[in-house]
Amino acid sequence: MPILQVLDSHVHFGNISRIKETKRFFATNDIDKICIVSSPSLSLINSNPQALCFKATFPSDIFIMGGLDYFGITKLQLKNRKKFLVKQLLKMMETGFDGLKILETKPNLFKLMPFKIDEPEYYDFFEILQEKKFPIVWHVADPPEFWDRQKIHPLALKRGWGYFSKGFPSYEEIRQKVSRVLSNFPHLKIIFAHFYFLSQNLDEAADVLEKHQEVNFDITPGAEMYINFSQRPEATRNFFIKYQDRIVFGTDTSITEKFDRRGTREKISFMKRFLETEDVFHMPKGDINFLSQPDKPIKGIKLPFSVLRKVYRKNFMEIVGRKPKKIDMNSAIEECVRIGKEVESRFPKNKNFGYSAAEYLQNLQGGKL
Repeated sequence: MPILQVLDSHVHFGNISRIKETKRFFATNDIDKICIVSSPSLSLINSNPQALCFKATFPSDIFIMGGLDYFGITKLQLKNRKKFLVKQLLKMMETGFDGLKILETKPNLFKLMPFKIDEPEYYDFFEILQEKKFPIVWHVADPPEFWDRQKIHPLALKRGWGYFSKGFPSYEEIRQKVSRVLSNFPHLKIIFAHFYFLSQNLDEAADVLEKHQEVNFDITPGAEMYINFSQRPEATRNFFIKYQDRIVFGTDTSITEKFDRRGTREKISFMKRFLETEDVFHMPKGDINFLSQPDKPIKGIKLPFSVLRKVYRKNFMEIVGRKPKKIDMNSAIEECVRIGKEVESRFPKNKNFGYSAAEYLQNLQGGKL
């Protein structure tokens, strides 16, 4: 089979000094285009500046999904909360972001949110997202076993992803709130991350895709997804073929101060082997987000070449765009300076990456990089 160039739709990035190194690394794994997803923040500034710097360096190959900043929003009245969120969204669009990242419905963040995703604060926000067809990469809940102390992966528990203690929402509560958003805003353009955490229930996954024609799933690991798929390999293969226009490849790689090259390379190879072969094999250790279970056998589904082309690249481009949006450099620099000032006022001792990003963009614009 010919080598397929891949677009990785789900990468977290937080270190400007690793931009060129990261791009080279993915290129060696036949991934020539990347989508950076920037998570929202309640207290610290999100990673939008780093995403802007990466995209400005490789404008033809990097898509970016921005995250919201909620700092200080609880002090505002409802109408001003709504304006606060809308203002950030419009600024992302103006600056050259390709879409939005929603992590507000991951349980540990959901618990801390001052208001929930289906509440009035978001009404105008979602209306604009729907009207403008601005794509969303959306993380909803987590694997169901994270609510069971006996079933949760030890590393997930160590990372604070166990939701069986008091105060955490249930898996069903989160999904109900998101379903309410989908009912109120039926034309949102969405990629639900991690297969919408429905790999254990392909029938329900199919119902979601049938009911919501602009909803798509990515197949970023957790390893539990591929274990579930391997328990029903024929049904999984049929699902992928039936919904071949609605499934998107992504790795959930995280690049901050540290970068686990070996684990990431193992994870990419694992995913490709699952999609491209009928092999029965065991999963590698992978990186920190993978939550590997090496004792569980994996059965590949060997998708047709025509389907692989869509999953690896075409589907994302149909949803988000064939080319990344152009960055407005002046707007991007202005935004990074603003964030720099915010960081300085909130956390005077913190390393100010907002100013660092502004300086990087200015140097890039001036041909000094």
